Amino acid sequence: MNPLTPQGTMNGIRFYLEFTDLSKRKSGGNVVAALVLNGIYWSSGQPCYEAIAALFDRPNSPVAGTGVALTYLRLKCRRISEAKARAIHSALFRRLEQS
Repeated sequence: MNPLTPQGTMNGIRFYLEFTDLSKRKSGGNVVAALVLNGIYWSSGQPCYEAIAALFDRPNSPVAGTGVALTYLRLKCRRISEAKARAIHSALFRRLEQS
């Protein structure tokens, strides 16, 4: 499935900025791309989304496919626009645009 629409925007993906603290004041410089069109699945009793996210705790980290718990998104992330996500985590978009 190609997530790009004709306008070049991502369809069915929500972007979440990761923070290094629970008060959400210090950005980690990475973005989680939650593949919401795929729906929610359960893992270890937690609702999760399939996602593409950073491999390392350094800004603009390389990314890989993963699962992300909705609890993690609520506690450690904040939803952001695609434009803001592109400015923060270009490595994520290089991966997304390969599809």
